[in-house]
Amino acid sequence: MAISRSSWRPTNRARADYSFLRLLDSRVRVLDDVAQATGPGLARNRALTAARGSFIALLDADDLWSPDYLAELLPLAERHGAAFGATRITDWQGRTLREIQPATRDIGIADFATAFASVHGIARHLPERRWLDILAEDVLFDLETLALVGGHAPFVAEAVYHLRLRPRSMTRGGAFVARIGAGYDRLKALIRAGDTLIPSDQCAASIAVFDSWQRMNIAFGAAVANEPALDFQSFVAKRLLG
Repeated sequence: MAISRSSWRPTNRARADYSFLRLLDSRVRVLDDVAQATGPGLARNRALTAARGSFIALLDADDLWSPDYLAELLPLAERHGAAFGATRITDWQGRTLREIQPATRDIGIADFATAFASVHGIARHLPERRWLDILAEDVLFDLETLALVGGHAPFVAEAVYHLRLRPRSMTRGGAFVARIGAGYDRLKALIRAGDTLIPSDQCAASIAVFDSWQRMNIAFGAAVANEPALDFQSFVAKRLLG
């Protein structure tokens, strides 16, 4: 397991020291800090470069895996090339805002059109895999993972990725809409141009995911104009239930 630090952190908070993790398991390696914070995509790429295993799984610093997350997903990923778990989105007090999972034990690209958040899992470690330095790069990475195994992969509801929103999450307020919308436009352009790992027969479905997310963002932008403190995931939860 390779852990890369120095992604984005608030400037008024000391950098976390993860060196104690080396004591838990000799296979854990903590990479050295870099001089300048680079953002999540490039930090993850440093870990990818250092990783030695056959499979990769993402766990951001603020988030948690359920206890058997890897044990549930790895055997399926070994057989199919990838496997995904549920995503449970909570606020910082642990209150569940919503949970993302398909209706069956299979997840496809089309399921991401109504996810409106990353749905993580385990993927085969391929040399060409990289996260881009673009907002929503994690969604593209997930779509590439699915596309590379034919557009569908096993899904395990018991394997839960706990996505915990920070009190000052970037998804709070109207500025989020413009920033993430520009990221979606860039990602769609890359897919159309063939500059991702998504095969041509999966491109239309992948672009449709970002189209759907942009429509949800437009609706959120209209709502947040009247309720500036509204956060995106709470809005999505109400919208989907309604």
